[in-house]
Amino acid sequence: MRTTRPVSEIFLTFSPSDQPLYQLLKYILVLVAFTFAGSLSLVVLLTSSAATDTGSNPSLAISLINYVNTGTLGPKQIRWFRISPTNPSFQGYSTQSLVLISTVDNLAQNISLRVFEETQAVQFEEATNPLSPYGTGQWASSYGDLSAGVRWSGRTVSNETYYIQIVNDNEVAVDYWLLREEPHLSNTDASQPATAAPASTPNPEMGLQPYTAVDLPPGRNHNRLAAGATYWYTFSRDDPNQPSHFQDLSFSLFYTPDDGNRHNVNFQLFTTAEVNAWLSGSGRLNNFGAGMLVSRDGDPLTGERLWRGNVLRGDSYFLAIENGSEGEIDFWLYDQDISNPLLGPTEDAAAALAHEPTPPALP
Repeated sequence: MRTTRPVSEIFLTFSPSDQPLYQLLKYILVLVAFTFAGSLSLVVLLTSSAATDTGSNPSLAISLINYVNTGTLGPKQIRWFRISPTNPSFQGYSTQSLVLISTVDNLAQNISLRVFEETQAVQFEEATNPLSPYGTGQWASSYGDLSAGVRWSGRTVSNETYYIQIVNDNEVAVDYWLLREEPHLSNTDASQPATAAPASTPNPEMGLQPYTAVDLPPGRNHNRLAAGATYWYTFSRDDPNQPSHFQDLSFSLFYTPDDGNRHNVNFQLFTTAEVNAWLSGSGRLNNFGAGMLVSRDGDPLTGERLWRGNVLRGDSYFLAIENGSEGEIDFWLYDQDISNPLLGPTEDAAAALAHEPTPPALP
């Protein structure tokens, strides 16, 4: 019967003449052990480096798939995220919202969020930073019941990729939560109807440019808009029933005739700084919100757009209604979320609107 002896016993049976062979085998075993340990350390080092580099530039951007991504940003650290198209073969437009919540209540506005198109992100890889981002988040010391945050909302193309850059410009690390949708904030005044206003009849030259923008009255605003034209409003929000620095706000736009033009009429929201930069030629016009195409009134002859979001208390903003269709339209703009309005030129229709119930939240 054949038996197996341990290696140590085999080595002990070497004769004196075999000692050189014994020493050689020992050296080989030691060398193999060191080689294995070195290889293991190298693998761990490379893995750690790869993990550390994740998100450090656009090519290593983190795919923002889930509703929220959370982590820690070190001092002066930058992290990149990517939103990929859900249907690359279909081109359409939608409204994308991003909210960055962070633990920087006492660190001023030293954390930022910027959005870039894919062509702009490539410029970072080539060390030629783009002149201006596709969008820039707005800072607020609070976001509803949440701590300090940065918010961006804008119009995106469904079959394109967008990159999000968040920057911690503080000397200390911060925790962050990056949300790719609006969090559900309480709105205690949502059920209160706005006071209806009679249809406005401004000077035809007013409102056609940002520098002739018309102050937006509360309630209902009716006007006509020529093909290819844009109508500009200015507004601010300071609701005493909303104690937060972020003011909840909604806009509903109805327009007729539809005639298949509902995709060609829209409205966008801009900060005063963005409009001033655009007028001076020092930047492109980046919105922080745009109307979302909805159809809740059941009327095929009208188009409907809705925006719901937040603005900073007391700040001035621009709202631009764009008629990209080939014919003149009538539009009705309301500073609340409504459905089934009684459209028309009379004040009675506007008064009836004031009793219109607030529709349920969109999915």
